[in-house]
Amino acid sequence: MILSLVLIEGQEVSEEALKSLSLGNAKQLVIGNAPGFGVILHIAANSPVDLGNALLDFAQVPGVTGVITLALRTGDGNQ
Repeated sequence: MILSLVLIEGQEVSEEALKSLSLGNAKQLVIGNAPGFGVILHIAANSPVDLGNALLDFAQVPGVTGVITLALRTGDGNQ
């Protein structure tokens, strides 16, 4: 399992569009708005490849100008 906090940059990014995106082997949770920056997401993926694919999918959402990884954790989280 790989977990990540991600900033989705863009002034006109729809939280609903981010929530409704189907990611395959990853799941997202919208944490909230980051005023002046965009939206912060928590992503849980089965593998680094799945996380990479999810980040690429988010980059294609209308209004997104950037996708920045803020934190990354690998393993089961019980370390």
